[in-house]
Amino acid sequence: MRVQFLLVGRAQRTWRWAVRDDRTNTIAISGERFPSLRDAMRDARARLGRRGREGGAEPRPVG
Repeated sequence: MRVQFLLVGRAQRTWRWAVRDDRTNTIAISGERFPSLRDAMRDARARLGRRGREGGAEPRPVG
């Protein structure tokens, strides 16, 4: 599983995260923007930890 943190926005710079699971070939993207990289990392850890215990990430279309 690879996690990527993306800086987004033109006027207001915010962070999002994206995860790619090569085993299941799925991608998950944060549904919200975060004011800091630390907040984005905290959210990714919380969500991925919970999904890992439930048996996998929910796929989301990208693009």
